[in-house]
Amino acid sequence: MTLAEQILVLGGIINLVYGFITGFMLAVIRQRQPVAPKYLMFAHTGPLMQGAMLLGLVFAVQMAQLSTGMETTGAVLLTIGALLLAIKDTVNWWQTIGDEFGEKPVLGLALGMLSVLTSSVGLLILAVGVIAAF
Repeated sequence: MTLAEQILVLGGIINLVYGFITGFMLAVIRQRQPVAPKYLMFAHTGPLMQGAMLLGLVFAVQMAQLSTGMETTGAVLLTIGALLLAIKDTVNWWQTIGDEFGEKPVLGLALGMLSVLTSSVGLLILAVGVIAAF
């Protein structure tokens, strides 16, 4: 297994574990109140989706026609982006943000922007490698 594949698997598992942890927190809160906090829901579902995505991208790395360094860079950026997204939603929940785009919390928006940037560049790298395989 290459380093890029290992990074994606580790990142995927970390995201899934984080999604399960926030799911337990969500269950505890829902026992006490009828409506779940919006950003706790995001902190739960986002990592579950991102974890599955990172695990699935292992196949993209296997198929990609890229140097080892480029594959690893793409995997690192995608993993960082996924983790930043989970952190952003958790921070927004802790800060009791109701609407990130309406309230414009500095930390939440900065983490979101970094997440989008790193994920986009990482995905572009792997996409180019997969397209090159054809």
